[in-house]
Amino acid sequence: MKRTIAIDGPAGAGKSTVASELAAKLGYLYVDTGAMYRAVTLFLIARKIDVQNEKLVQELLDEVEIELTEEGRVFLNGKEVTQEIRTPLVDQMVSPVAALKEVRRFLKVKQRNLALSRPSITEGRDIGTVILPDADLKVFLIASPEIRARRRWLQLKERGQEVDYKLVLRNILERDYIDSNRSEAPLRMPEGALLVDSSFMSKEQVVDLLYNLVQQ
Repeated sequence: MKRTIAIDGPAGAGKSTVASELAAKLGYLYVDTGAMYRAVTLFLIARKIDVQNEKLVQELLDEVEIELTEEGRVFLNGKEVTQEIRTPLVDQMVSPVAALKEVRRFLKVKQRNLALSRPSITEGRDIGTVILPDADLKVFLIASPEIRARRRWLQLKERGQEVDYKLVLRNILERDYIDSNRSEAPLRMPEGALLVDSSFMSKEQVVDLLYNLVQQ
């Protein structure tokens, strides 16, 4: 039975949903690295920091404390921000922040230590390539940009946030470009990873597929 599972893929591919449900089914720790980048992004937005000022960003990282609970709640410096990190503004800013070398280095150690602390499902953009290249199972989860944008749009509507679908799609495409072209740990399919296209699969089908693979 596999103990360390790495799930990578572009924004909106269903990584968070699949990883959290798979972790719950297996009794594993769920490490949501995207939430950690979002928490840093929210911190910088609240402080009105220009993310292009990398020196200032680096200095302020020492003030950032992030806690993830097994229930999927996210705390930033002691305050719960589970909903606040999922707003369109954070959606728009998270990729530029995540592209910063110092931010990635700051979170890399935290993410790897969490993932290796116990059997875990870790999801993000560079898990199988940078954080856990030695994971027991590596998965690259994809879906078409249009389907990913629709999923995200419906997610926002369920939370009472009225956003134009075209804006969501544009954000998805922009994040794809930034994530794939950044100099520090660009989004790539990890060597030896299983490619899963979830465009026409339900989350239950994806979870069941991965559950069976973990058991092997």
